[in-house]
Amino acid sequence: MKPNERLGAPRWAWMIWGIVVIASLVVAPHLPARIPTHFGANGKPNGYSNRWVGIFLMPGLMLMLLLLWQILWRIDPKRQNYPTMAPTYRYVGGLVIGFLALVQAYIVSQAMHLVVWNGTRLIGILVGLLVALLANVLPRVKANWWLGIRTPWTLSDEDVWRKTHQLGGQTGVVAGLIMVVSNVVLPIAWIGAVTVAVVILWALALAVASYWFSVHP
Repeated sequence: MKPNERLGAPRWAWMIWGIVVIASLVVAPHLPARIPTHFGANGKPNGYSNRWVGIFLMPGLMLMLLLLWQILWRIDPKRQNYPTMAPTYRYVGGLVIGFLALVQAYIVSQAMHLVVWNGTRLIGILVGLLVALLANVLPRVKANWWLGIRTPWTLSDEDVWRKTHQLGGQTGVVAGLIMVVSNVVLPIAWIGAVTVAVVILWALALAVASYWFSVHP
C-alpha cells in the first residue's frame, strides 16, 4: 500500500491522545476526589465520578476509537474502496479524536473551576463545528458500510451514493454553521431542541434525497 493510501488514524491523532494522557496524569492528583463528568441542559454538572475514573474515561474512549479505526476498514465488505479515500478516512478519525480531546479539556477545566462560559453553549459550538468539518469531506467518501450516508439506495448504487454525498456535504456545512450560530445567540432553553431538530431534518432530507436519486437517475 502506498504512503498516501495508508489506512487508520493519522499520526497526529495518536500524538493528541498521548498529550491528553500525559496532561491527565499531571493534573489528576490536583483534582477533587470526585469530578463532574455529566452536565445538564443548563451547562451545570449533574453527574460525578471518582477523579481517576473520570479523568481517564475520555482517554480510554479515544484509545478505543484509535484502535477501532485500524480495524473497521479491514472488515468492511467494500474495503476495496478505502485506498482511494485513505486521506479522508484518516482525517475523519483524527477529527473525532481532536473533538474528544477538547471535551476532555472541558471536563478538566470544569473540575478545576476554570470554565467562565456556559458549557452547554461551548459543547454545542464544538458539535456544530464538528458537523460542518465532517460534512465538508463527505463528497470524498467512497461507498462503504461505516462512514457516510448509508441508506438502502446509496449502498445499492454508486451514482446515488455520489449524488447524495455531494448534497450532504453542501447542506451539512450549513447545518453545522446553524448549530454554531444558534448556540451563540439563542436562549439556553432553546439550544438543545434546535440542535436536535437541525440534525434530524438534515438526516431525513438526505434519506429522502437518496431515494429520489435512485428513482430519478
